[in-house]
Amino acid sequence: MDKSTCSSSMTNLSENSKFHKILKKYIIGIFIAREGGDILYSKSFTDDFDIKIPLMSNFIAALNVFGEENVGKIQRILIEGLNIEMNIVAKHGLILTMMFRPNIIKDHISTFYETGLDLFYTKFHDQILHNRSNKSIYESIEPDLNTLLYKYLVHIKAI
Repeated sequence: MDKSTCSSSMTNLSENSKFHKILKKYIIGIFIAREGGDILYSKSFTDDFDIKIPLMSNFIAALNVFGEENVGKIQRILIEGLNIEMNIVAKHGLILTMMFRPNIIKDHISTFYETGLDLFYTKFHDQILHNRSNKSIYESIEPDLNTLLYKYLVHIKAI
């Protein structure tokens, strides 16, 4: 897919099947949760894996607390049996976890998911402070995240 095909419809990336076809080669899914594991937003890009996001979110929240108190920040987890790698960023009282295939180019990936978490926090600051947990509130972040994912795929020359 050439850049003009996808960039001409940057606002419609959610509906762009070519974008999603390329995306699912690299990214398995993404979720954003409170530090306690309460999921606010999640999106799966493939049906290849039966990952229980609520369980995964609670596991990562527990690891995050353990890491901060004992060994330092946990930023990357590799699950060999499922062939999944997860990048994690925690800030603003939130945890963003991106699950991807281990063969993805990781150059500057942290910049992209930190930007995504900052966007999420800025956009939903009031809802987060008022402890709103209805996932439908947070779905409007999807076009912003899709744009970031598109830019990352361009950066790694997948598009």
